[in-house]
Amino acid sequence: MTRHLKAIYEGGVFRPLEPVEIAEHQEVSLLVETPDEEPSDASAETPIWEYAAQLMREIPEDALNALPTDGASQHDHYLYGAPKRS
Repeated sequence: MTRHLKAIYEGGVFRPLEPVEIAEHQEVSLLVETPDEEPSDASAETPIWEYAAQLMREIPEDALNALPTDGASQHDHYLYGAPKRS
């Protein structure tokens, strides 16, 4: 389940600003957005392939190994469900 909530970071922990229904010790993922953050000029100079390389490093190896090896030649099959070409 995905839910957007606001929190304050204090003393090394995130404190929700509204009640949440989450079990004690339940693991969650946080996406942190700071409204006062200014985009840096350096990010505009970073080539797109460096971002792509960083994203690839974050994919678990077992997930990469599970990808089909014929994705380029059989893209219609994987994208649209068409029969595989021989």
